Amino acid sequence: MVLPMRNTIILLAIIAISTSATAQELQTELNAVNELFGGSAVMKLDKHHRLVVDFHDASGRYRQDIVPVMHLDPDNISYSTEEDAVVLGCRTDKAQCIDKEIFKLNTVRHTGRSNLPRPLGDAGGERTMLALRDLLRSAQDQVASAAGETRERPSRIK
Repeated sequence: MVLPMRNTIILLAIIAISTSATAQELQTELNAVNELFGGSAVMKLDKHHRLVVDFHDASGRYRQDIVPVMHLDPDNISYSTEEDAVVLGCRTDKAQCIDKEIFKLNTVRHTGRSNLPRPLGDAGGERTMLALRDLLRSAQDQVASAAGETRERPSRIK
């Protein structure tokens, strides 16, 4: 009985260490993206595996976008010269995946894209797009590895 128990403890320790390393890497990538935006857009990942982006200007927080990370396409991140913004896009099979809440209008809109203000030090948005792709891929890998561990949140809509 002692041998199987020891193996179980070793296995659990390995899982804990690898999960901690993945979470730490993800936090590092999240910090790098937030540093690029310099406070104009602040990103975090919530416990439901959603990317939450808070947008700030001189008057405070004016908008919040929320999207499940699995619904975003890391290859659908682009720079729009017309909007001078970095644009996040949904996967083709998850159109309108982003919930965009605009506080002064007291409304939530569903959209297929989120335009993020281009960071001042990134003229063409290249560094920002690369950092966002890395963040999304890491977050999606973490969700995929946890998919067997946790059950999906039930839908309240019948």
